[in-house]
Amino acid sequence: METKETKKKKVLLIDDSPETLQLVKEILEDHSFICLTAPTAMKGLEVAKKTRPDLILLDLMLPQMSGFGFVRQLRGNTELSKIPIVVLTAVGDEEVAREVIDMGANSYLRKTCGTRELVSTISNYIA
Repeated sequence: METKETKKKKVLLIDDSPETLQLVKEILEDHSFICLTAPTAMKGLEVAKKTRPDLILLDLMLPQMSGFGFVRQLRGNTELSKIPIVVLTAVGDEEVAREVIDMGANSYLRKTCGTRELVSTISNYIA
């Protein structure tokens, strides 16, 4: 028998800002998502391999490996390549948005987006 808990979708948030991790995690949990977090792209890859999230929210500007590198790595992994990636970043350049979509991200949001836009975008991919 499925419980409400088993129906919740898992979102992996990868961001090097502790404040962003905490804020977005609270927003997602308030909207009935399970939110896993990782402070680096490398740690994010580890978490993705172990937990198979339903969606990944990804910052671009990360230490060790950028969000661009993460997208390449994830899309190159046959077991993880179908996980939707939504880039959530402070970089507001339209050219960057096109580049990450061309690389394999599913969507692009600026960190200044509102809660409704964030939750709606996530729900479009994993509802």
